[in-house]
Amino acid sequence: MSMQYKGGQCLNCGGPRKVERKGTNHILHLLLSVFTFGFWVIIWVLVAIKFGGWRCSTCGSTKVRQVR
Repeated sequence: MSMQYKGGQCLNCGGPRKVERKGTNHILHLLLSVFTFGFWVIIWVLVAIKFGGWRCSTCGSTKVRQVR
């Protein structure tokens, strides 16, 4: 699984930090959707919503803001 990185403000560390979240492998989900005749699209949409959100790469806290 890929990772996405951006800059943000960690409220736990108290400063600007690099924040990260898991990315979606769209090629894999496209192939699974084709092989399952479209049934996999439901799971693909749920994974693409990114329920986990952004995390501070230093402390692992989910209390981040101003992701840019």
